Amino acid sequence: MIRYRLDDLGWYQFEWLIQSLLKAELGIGVESWGGRRDHGRDAYCESPLNFPARHVTTDGPFLFQVKFVENANAAGSKPKAVLLDAVVKETSLIKSRRKVSTWIDPTHYVIITNAPCTSEVRRQIQAKIRKAMPGVTTHCLAGQDVCDLLDKNDSLRRSFPQLLSLRDLDQLLTDVINKEILERSRSAVSSARDVVPAFVPTGAYVKAIKALHDHNFVVLEGPPEMGKTAIAWMIGIAQLSMNWEAIVCDSPDDFLRCYNPANRQVFIADDAFGRTEYDPSRGSKWESQLGHIYGLLNSTHWLIWTSRKHILERAIRSMDLQGKVEKFPKPGAVLIDAEQLTTKERALILYRHARAAGLEASAKALVRDHARLVVLDSSFTPERIRRFIQERLRTLVTETKKRAFTKEPVAHEIREAIRNPTERMKKTYRALPMAHKWLLICILEAGDRPLKNLVARLYQTHCPLAAQKPFDDITQELSESFIKVILSPKYPSGTPIEIINWTHPSYKDLVIDELITDSNLHIQFMQAMPLEGIKLAISDTGGAAGN
Repeated sequence: MIRYRLDDLGWYQFEWLIQSLLKAELGIGVESWGGRRDHGRDAYCESPLNFPARHVTTDGPFLFQVKFVENANAAGSKPKAVLLDAVVKETSLIKSRRKVSTWIDPTHYVIITNAPCTSEVRRQIQAKIRKAMPGVTTHCLAGQDVCDLLDKNDSLRRSFPQLLSLRDLDQLLTDVINKEILERSRSAVSSARDVVPAFVPTGAYVKAIKALHDHNFVVLEGPPEMGKTAIAWMIGIAQLSMNWEAIVCDSPDDFLRCYNPANRQVFIADDAFGRTEYDPSRGSKWESQLGHIYGLLNSTHWLIWTSRKHILERAIRSMDLQGKVEKFPKPGAVLIDAEQLTTKERALILYRHARAAGLEASAKALVRDHARLVVLDSSFTPERIRRFIQERLRTLVTETKKRAFTKEPVAHEIREAIRNPTERMKKTYRALPMAHKWLLICILEAGDRPLKNLVARLYQTHCPLAAQKPFDDITQELSESFIKVILSPKYPSGTPIEIINWTHPSYKDLVIDELITDSNLHIQFMQAMPLEGIKLAISDTGGAAGN
């Protein structure tokens, strides 16, 4: 059985992996080509290389061609015919390019594939290439050869953590980590089972790795469902593959209790407020201890926070008062925004979730037909795409067949599936303290894009005194999850005007839905609501702008 999940990558990421491996193994002289206009070159090097043996320098040019075969290593798969057919097509293209002078024969031509290759298959591939390019030395690297290169390049396993097999991970944990630490790592391993099959190493993941190398500490911020936790788990899993301990710590006490200067350890504090039970006191504990904890971090002890930006800001202010802040990196160096996903990353996330789900042909076709709509939707988050693929897609395919939907109604159903709040967000809202719920309700009352000072006045008026907490504290604690505070670009007085906006329009819908079902809050809202509240109470839809 193949050691790494090469088939799960798909052709695009496999090509990317091979280009990275060639650079790591052979040097920066290897140029990455690839794409539609690569003229048969996925990677290329004009100068001499230590290839195929490290101790022997061979003259170039070298041309590397990547051939990805779908499900090549699956049980019962017979990739030979597909691979040989791909090689035949490539040699036909080479002949065509030679005729129009867009091709110069390399000294070495290398086929690299994820498929297994027997010695007989390698001979057949080499014979077909030599027939097209007599005199060219040919090589064939198969799936196991790629695995051998990955074994030698730890950093690339970190760059492509989705390659790691969970079966091997279980064995690794058993062999490497002592029983107590293994028990503490159960949640990380459990989370990895859901994350690994569909994970995409986004720009935020790459930046987080760099921050850890530079500062031994990183804070992953951004709205819920954007993949902060997935990034943290995957960094932990990648370090586990290099014999680090991965430790989940819910509090500074957990960190200090498990810290061992003799071991290599990565600590993961997944949301300093708690993921489903909202507990602001957890944040204050980290704030007061961060200065001490940061002093214990080094190149073999890393700390990953999935948290809120204001917790870091408060911690820095606390360190400033204690005279420790000069040793702490600038916030911008350790603060990584997980919300910023490129269109390419969104497309890969959709592809990976669809592939991991093992979809039938009709479901694949529906995803393919509406991929642009899904990828460009403003409510796109990795978690919502997972939910759409796993929970809604197959039902939608069945409904489409029964009701003979046209394209537009199907598109509407997909938008609704992506934009509706997830169960995790519902649980998070229900666990909020009463003061936090009242602030969100006051935002509803204040209308579309309300001024912060208006929301503050409504909050002071409507939130019961016994439940009230400082408005600015609650606003900070809800920011980066349900709401965000932005500065209006129009302030003729010269003083910035602060506006409160929903992180996602669906979070406003969530608060409305929960308000309807909470009879006590419902009654209090109806008694106190101004005109905007009346309009909200009698409305039956949110409109295109959610207002």
